[in-house]
This record gives sequence, C-alpha cells and structure tokens, in this order.
Amino acid sequence: MSAPPSPTLSDSALLDSLDDDPRFDLAAQRERRLEELQKEVRKVQMLQESEYGRMITYGQEKALIERMSKEKFCLIHFFHPDFQRCRIMDQRLEELAPKYVHTLFLRAGVADVPFLVAKFGIQVLPHVLVFVDGRCADRLIGFEELGDSDKFTSKALEFRLQQSGALPTGPISLSNTLSTAVLGDADLSDREDSEDDRDKAGPRRGKTGIRNGFASGSRDDDEDY
Repeated sequence: MSAPPSPTLSDSALLDSLDDDPRFDLAAQRERRLEELQKEVRKVQMLQESEYGRMITYGQEKALIERMSKEKFCLIHFFHPDFQRCRIMDQRLEELAPKYVHTLFLRAGVADVPFLVAKFGIQVLPHVLVFVDGRCADRLIGFEELGDSDKFTSKALEFRLQQSGALPTGPISLSNTLSTAVLGDADLSDREDSEDDRDKAGPRRGKTGIRNGFASGSRDDDEDY
C-alpha cells in the first residue's frame, strides 16, 4: 500500500504561519531596512553640507587650529597665491578630495597663519602637512617627491599621500572622522617638540635658497617663503 499523502498547507496558510513566526517578521525586516537607508541618506546629506569632499580655505589661524584638532585625518596645504606651483598643488588636491570623505582637505595662505608657519618651519612652497589624530605625521615639500615636475598627476600625489596613512576608505562613521586627540593653542607647541627635533636633524626638504622672495607664479621651481 502506498503511504498516505503528507499534509500540506495552502500558500495563504503558509504565509499566515510565517507572519506568526518572529523569525520571519517581514514587516520588521522592512522597517529595519528602511531605517538603514534613512541613516545612509542622512550621512550623505551631512557629508554634502560639511567641509568633507572638497578643499576648504581658512583665513583665520585660530579657526584653522580648532578645526584641524577635531579631525582624525587632515591635510593642510600652505600656499601663496602668487606661486604657480601652489596653484598646481591646489588643483591636484581638489581632484583627490571627493574620493576621500574621511579626510579633511584644508588650505591656508602663509600670510594668514604666521604661528603655524613658524612652528612647522615652513620655508618652501607648496607645503602640505599631514595630520593624524591631531599630530603632524608627514609633510610633502615642493614637488621633489613627485618627480620635480609640474606635470605630475593626481595619481602620483595620491600614492605619495597614502604612505602617510591619511587617506582611509570605508563606511562613514564618527570613529573614522573625529580625532582621538584634541589639540589647542596651549599644547600644540608641546605636541610638536618632536617635529622641531626632526627638523633640526635635517628633514626632507624641497629645493632651498632664496629666489627673489615673492616672485611671480610663472617660475617652474618650488618657491621659498
């Protein structure tokens, strides 16, 4: 004799049984997914409204120090408006900024930030300082490490800056955008004593030598400030 047929459920009965099972709460799953999407939208909106993803110019030194102290990853380009190579560096950094939304890309004219210029011994322009957790982790001086040519690509600059660890990628979160160390005017000098020692020992520099002070930006060489 053949075995009796196994009991079966209609499609509607099966769905009803799943609705009663907390493991298959489709409404709750949809709600969770909707909340996740809303969070992602808010993150994108915050990013668009923030200073991330683009180059930001700071003209006030105190505001710049306060801003950079809050960031986990920060690049600051010290420039002079009359120097051609500074304009080239700006262009390359502007190309990179949208790709690295965890890193704050800032720029400041050397005439506007005399304390920082003196503190970090900035003499050759363009000059990019790299900060990680509020500490100066690296610096790029002139174009010497970029082939000493005005025709270097943003890819070359990207590769060089990646060596400093300041161009992370991944999901946006507070932990990968906010600094774990807070700087201020009072302790900035203490934190950078090691930078002074390294400078005295002979850090990597671009081309040196006074070249007519504020020469016009049409020169091909890095400019001394």
